[in-house]
Amino acid sequence: MDTFLFLLITYVLGFLTAIPIGATQIEIAKRSLNNHLRAAHMVAVGSVSSDVMYGAIALFGVAPFLKKEIVLAVFGIVATVILWLLAFITFRDGKKANMLELNHATLKSKRLSYVTGFSLAVTNPMMIVWWLIGVRIIKDLGLVTDFDFNASLMFLAAGAVGLASYLITLANTLHWAKKFISNELMKKVNFGLGVVLVLLSFYFLATSIKVFAHF
Repeated sequence: MDTFLFLLITYVLGFLTAIPIGATQIEIAKRSLNNHLRAAHMVAVGSVSSDVMYGAIALFGVAPFLKKEIVLAVFGIVATVILWLLAFITFRDGKKANMLELNHATLKSKRLSYVTGFSLAVTNPMMIVWWLIGVRIIKDLGLVTDFDFNASLMFLAAGAVGLASYLITLANTLHWAKKFISNELMKKVNFGLGVVLVLLSFYFLATSIKVFAHF
């Protein structure tokens, strides 16, 4: 096994997986743009913690029942409720006079930020599929023939670092960029983030209802 190449490719896979915009990235953006960088980092840590948990499930088969459609549908309903709550808070904040000085507990608290990141990520058990796809890619490239315990741990670690790297980089970049953003522009950005949260919630709701309709 070429350990360096194995870890590098796994890291890149993790990094790329974190790029698509989702609820986690939006919560990181809200905190970073409002000068709560450590809280934004904790959202990232919470999200990656959940992703690693699902990675362990995928690699070690702890809970195969999570792959069942009905279970995914239940998680989708939970995600819908969480996203509605976050959208409400986002729209409410958008009405405040100074968008660059939001200091309420849901944004500022590092503990609540960790819970937010974990809660958003844990409602997506399809992350299991990503880890399994990653395993397939690594095997197809001939880097690992047998995912034993040590290889699985290295795969989890490198993938987690890749996921965290992008999210932390996103938080740091937005925190740096906020100095160039006016209050009015921040209000528009905040409204846009709220809209994306609502759209994501309806996606989860629609997919869940579709599954429930077949039972």
